Amino acid sequence: MFDMKKRLAWSKLKVGVVISLALLTVLGAVFFAGNIENLFSRKVEIKVKFQDVKGLRQGNPVWLFGTEIGSVKKIQLGRDLGAVVTLSIYRSALRFIKKDSEASILTMGLLGDKYVELNTGTPGAPSIRRGEMIKGRTQVEFSDIIQTTAIAVGKMGDFMVKLEDLLGKIEKGEGTVAKLLTDRAVYDNLNRATQTLHAVLQNIENSHGTIKMLIEDPTLYNRVVTATSSMEEFTKQLNESSGTLKKLVEDPSLYNKMLAVTSSLEEFSRNLDTKPGTLKRLMEDPSLYDRTLAAVSSVEELSKKLNEGPGTLNRLIEDPSLYDKTVGAVSRLEGFGKKLDESSGTLRKLVEDKELYENLNKSAQRLFSILERVEQGKGVAGTLIKDEELAKELKETIAELRELTKDIKEHPKRYFKFSVF
Repeated sequence: MFDMKKRLAWSKLKVGVVISLALLTVLGAVFFAGNIENLFSRKVEIKVKFQDVKGLRQGNPVWLFGTEIGSVKKIQLGRDLGAVVTLSIYRSALRFIKKDSEASILTMGLLGDKYVELNTGTPGAPSIRRGEMIKGRTQVEFSDIIQTTAIAVGKMGDFMVKLEDLLGKIEKGEGTVAKLLTDRAVYDNLNRATQTLHAVLQNIENSHGTIKMLIEDPTLYNRVVTATSSMEEFTKQLNESSGTLKKLVEDPSLYNKMLAVTSSLEEFSRNLDTKPGTLKRLMEDPSLYDRTLAAVSSVEELSKKLNEGPGTLNRLIEDPSLYDKTVGAVSRLEGFGKKLDESSGTLRKLVEDKELYENLNKSAQRLFSILERVEQGKGVAGTLIKDEELAKELKETIAELRELTKDIKEHPKRYFKFSVF
């Protein structure tokens, strides 16, 4: 009996395990429908930088060439980068993605889920490696289109309201447009102007004047084309060269200098108008002109006398003897200079001997020191120059000595007595 129960329990356990495995298999097939072969494929991660992910979520698919190659693994926010999306893709698809590839966030249908679409980039670019980052861009959403359309419809409504107001004013005869449509005088004026223009054009066509030649004769056109070609060649040479004209065109220093000169001239003109200086008097006072005219007359009279008279100035102008003497003196000076260069006498030493120069310099310094001490009132000489009382006493003493000497000469017996015995 016990063995029967044991076998029954074991049979139930086997049935439960089989049913559980079958259910798991069915659930796995439903969950991974269409991707069973990629369930255990090796995957790598790359990163994409987006400014706005537009509602992208973790787990959304990643497509390449319209084929799903992975999914969104993680979305992180960066302070400088915006949103960084980590994509988990099949390793076999990594060789099709280049470093300049871009990722776009698209929508499955109008109201479907989001997915990431990758492009392959340029063929010559290197392939991306695991963990590297590419740029992402967000496509225009249907909601953005609807919002833009709503704004455009609103502006269109405002335009229709303004157009309706304009048409109402035209119907009432207000404004220039209404007068152009309803006023007969405007039509008549336009008609007369058209007739006048037609007559002018007919006269031009029938005449042989300048305007007709400008219209029919290609000579002026050819000259203009030639001048334009010359200007293009000149401009090309100007751009390629580094001469004065290019500096005048590109270097602002000349403009700044001219601006400064203009400002200085304006200030000078203002001072000339406001201040009673010499230039203003030269411009306004006629006395200088009169004096200049008189001086010119005097110079003319002097020149006339000089040409006619046999005086010294006339001889200086016409007699070559003074010129010859001057040339001789210059020649002698040249000879003297040459002898001075070749000799080794006193003058040569005065010119070239540095020791003599230093001695003279020291003597000049000592003389300057003595004069400075005298100027400051130091020493006997300084005291004699600075002390007025001492100078006065010296003058009195000298005067007394003169009187004494004079008295001795006049009365020598008062001061000298000679005796033999």
